[in-house]
Amino acid sequence: MAKGKLVTVMALALLMAGGQAVYAQKGDRGGRSSMHHKGMMADGAMVDGCGPFYGDPARMKTTLGLSDDQMNKIAAINQDYKKRFLDYREKMAPKHIQLQKLLLEDSVDIGAARKVLKELADLQVETRVLRIEHRLDIEKVLTAAQKTKLRSEKRGMRADCPYDGKRK
Repeated sequence: MAKGKLVTVMALALLMAGGQAVYAQKGDRGGRSSMHHKGMMADGAMVDGCGPFYGDPARMKTTLGLSDDQMNKIAAINQDYKKRFLDYREKMAPKHIQLQKLLLEDSVDIGAARKVLKELADLQVETRVLRIEHRLDIEKVLTAAQKTKLRSEKRGMRADCPYDGKRK
């Protein structure tokens, strides 16, 4: 029975950690960070036409007709976002290591593993909130027509994206 619990905890840990251990073993993904799923880099930039459109200012400029002033404001917002996101990654890294160490023990402390998993989950929620704040801050820079076009573009990208954020 203890072996079954260990397997369950390890599977749960891998799911909660975003499968980072699996990706780390497989290596580089054609220039993309191996820690992130197809479509999104750590800084929220697009890859392969997927991911948050607002993280790709050059494409936004062309598609939405952004002014230089808007581009400068968005660049500043992106810079702030990158720093804040890295702060969360810095907080999460030792927790991933702590969890891996706990799971390598001969006798896994389920309570301790649960505590670390909850801490990681809380940090993951905060990074998702940060992405929402990032999008909202950028949308404040756009005109009403640009926001409408942005939303239309994002809907089209989701339809074209092979990875839409939902596991099949």
